Amino acid sequence: MAKKKEKRPFVSKMIIFLLFLFLIAIYARYEGTKGIALREYSIKDEMIPESFDGFRIVQFSDLELGSTFELGDLNNLVNKINELKPSLVVFTGDIISKEKSLTSKDREKVLDELSKIDALIGKYAVRGDDDVDSTIYKDLIKTSGFIDLTNKQEDIYYKGLTPIIILGLDSLNNGEQKIDEVFADEIEENYKILFVHEPDTFLKVKDKNVDLMISGHSHNSEINIPYLKKLYHIDGATNYYDSEYKIGNTRLFISSGLGTSNLQMRLFSKPSITLFKLYHE
Repeated sequence: MAKKKEKRPFVSKMIIFLLFLFLIAIYARYEGTKGIALREYSIKDEMIPESFDGFRIVQFSDLELGSTFELGDLNNLVNKINELKPSLVVFTGDIISKEKSLTSKDREKVLDELSKIDALIGKYAVRGDDDVDSTIYKDLIKTSGFIDLTNKQEDIYYKGLTPIIILGLDSLNNGEQKIDEVFADEIEENYKILFVHEPDTFLKVKDKNVDLMISGHSHNSEINIPYLKKLYHIDGATNYYDSEYKIGNTRLFISSGLGTSNLQMRLFSKPSITLFKLYHE
């Protein structure tokens, strides 16, 4: 009888622990994946032309439609982006979750909503790994007013004659990154912003004097608990997965994205969009 009494506290504690884990999982699946947070950063650098003071870049990434981000969430996303009055909008890849598909009607809705995003200078996009074999990325470029920055560079002017250079690369995992071609016309004295999908691309461009690098893909590990988050990474985000890094002269920012990958859960890593405000220091 004494032994049975000793087991009861242990069994009770196990039941409470398992119940706690169950509630955490329910929260991470149904509450942690909802809503859209705003991350905001002020980027100050002497290389940024004074004419770009207050220039606003809005990034959104990893819609992963078919996961935990639904078609009905698009209107809220577009409204939030437009409320920020962006100078430039950049999508850093992955429209549809892998192995998912959309009906023709759903595709039209996606493209119609994204076409409503309004930016003073323009809207740009780079391919994610899930976009490489998907035709909807091409449709996004054709019908929604986005400019394909994949493996390209472009000079951007704002209230002055000195530009900043924006560059884009293809997916590290599934695409073809033409790094030498993209950086062939690099101008050292201009501020350079590189947009990519996978953050581990930095290892391939670390000698290219990039001032600011903006990426997605990692979802910031989705389960954002110290130590535990280091256990779960996806290809292309094994070296860099947190929201922000300073590596030499390069500042690297990684979006938490809007949808989810295999886990379809988020804990302390809400879906988000990012606002970067540039200033000459």
